[in-house]
Amino acid sequence: MNALKWMIRIVYDVIYLFFLVFALPGYLLKMKRRGGFGTGLLERFGWYRIPAEEEPTGGLFIHAVSVGEVMIALKLIRAWKQTEKGPVVLSTTTSTGHATAREAGLEGVRVLYGPLDIPGLPGRCLDRFRPDLIALVEAELWPNFSYAASCRGIPMCMINARLSFRSEKRYRMVRPLTRLFFSALSAMGVQDKEDAKRFAGIGVNPSIIHVTGSIKFDQESAMQPKLRSEFEEILRVLSRGKSVVLAASTHAGEEVLIARAIRQAGGFPLIVPRHAERRQEVALALEEDGWQCVLRSEKAIPKTLRENVCYVADTTGELRDWTALAQVAVIGKSFLAEGGQNPAEAVACSVPVVTGPHMENFSALMNLLIGVDGVTQCLPEQLASVLDNFVGNPLIAHAQASRAMVALKAHSGATRRTIAMMQSLLPSRDDGRETLNALSAD
Repeated sequence: MNALKWMIRIVYDVIYLFFLVFALPGYLLKMKRRGGFGTGLLERFGWYRIPAEEEPTGGLFIHAVSVGEVMIALKLIRAWKQTEKGPVVLSTTTSTGHATAREAGLEGVRVLYGPLDIPGLPGRCLDRFRPDLIALVEAELWPNFSYAASCRGIPMCMINARLSFRSEKRYRMVRPLTRLFFSALSAMGVQDKEDAKRFAGIGVNPSIIHVTGSIKFDQESAMQPKLRSEFEEILRVLSRGKSVVLAASTHAGEEVLIARAIRQAGGFPLIVPRHAERRQEVALALEEDGWQCVLRSEKAIPKTLRENVCYVADTTGELRDWTALAQVAVIGKSFLAEGGQNPAEAVACSVPVVTGPHMENFSALMNLLIGVDGVTQCLPEQLASVLDNFVGNPLIAHAQASRAMVALKAHSGATRRTIAMMQSLLPSRDDGRETLNALSAD
């Protein structure tokens, strides 16, 4: 088995380095475009600006890829630090994730770029911080990083893990590899029982799998949105009494599609693109469709407003606060792209949710919401009439939002259960397993 492991690692390293050489120029260009230069990007290559003796050591090392995973990590860290006093290192992959982590300003949290999975770099990173525990948000498990953690005896867990039916089918075809791959984990917290079955089916040891629920959907310890007077004033001036309809985390082409439907329904479009750097593309597309497009990044509101005006919140980390001010939320990446975006924040803000037909990445939550008539799913050509129904009938909108809120409570306590699982892996916790078992029974 050891010989097989070495062979697999060698093959992996060759393939990884091959793709890295070809992908690196594009990656660096993207990082420059997204403001990654000058933020410590060389940490990915093992060069650190802070002297090693000034770095925090021990405690928790948590890795999250981009903004969505970082938001989960920040939520977990806030709860973790209520009982754990050690330092926390939060590593990210993307510049937007890094910026979100830094802007959170959590005390005692070192934010850095995670190392590339090249032999030597993960070990260099772990030797620098010497964590007591590593937590990977969702599916960020890399062979060389895992091997470096194993060699140093650092327990590692995966949190908020989920596995779609489609991914399960692919992994089953290479089950011996996935069993070996996931054997580096000491524990895995999954979102629901179906995820637990799927991970077990691809070779994960069932004894390490714990159904903790989704931290994303857990509102027990969620930060409440800020009812910012600045935001309220912007929408008051621009909407001119119309119902504010949020287009959340939109992808290419969806801004115009959703804005048109909102206009037909008599609402005001508040658009938050999934990637803020698309601002010029989004503004140009909307203006070509006849809209007066006001960008948050430009700060000032024009003195003269046309009839067809919309607002684009081309910022990062403010979606939750804009959501709280909307009367209806339309979820992006569900009409002209596949996968969907997370509707939980809108549900938690008691805002009725409308999605397109493509919400594959959130099938568990969608099934939960559909089962209680807590979400409306429609085709692009149906969107205007659906929004018209909500805008014209506040009681119907409120009733759907209330049903969804009740359903979301099924994930209440997920953060607490995940922390209990993590604490059970700390070397000094003799009673961790009993605590985990008690919480899992909630």
